[in-house]
Amino acid sequence: MTWQPGRGPSEDPAISAQCREALDHLAELLDHAMAEPDAEVVRAHIETCEPCLEAADVEEHVRLLVRRACLSKAPDELRLRIVSQLTVRRIG
Repeated sequence: MTWQPGRGPSEDPAISAQCREALDHLAELLDHAMAEPDAEVVRAHIETCEPCLEAADVEEHVRLLVRRACLSKAPDELRLRIVSQLTVRRIG
């Protein structure tokens, strides 16, 4: 798979239509938002395709990092500074 700036993996002209389809539905699959027969087709492809498996692993890892980051609360001092700066920018 050849990466090109500004293009997601499913927009790469070098990938197959089956890969494009799987990558286009990756978020739905990971969100458990696909009908099971469709999810099985996408899962089966991802399990047998190294580039799609790598893309799915990266997406899952990013989601895990975001989930962890969202659990943390910013220190009160930082929150106060951010609110102050936003207020100054809004007024100014």
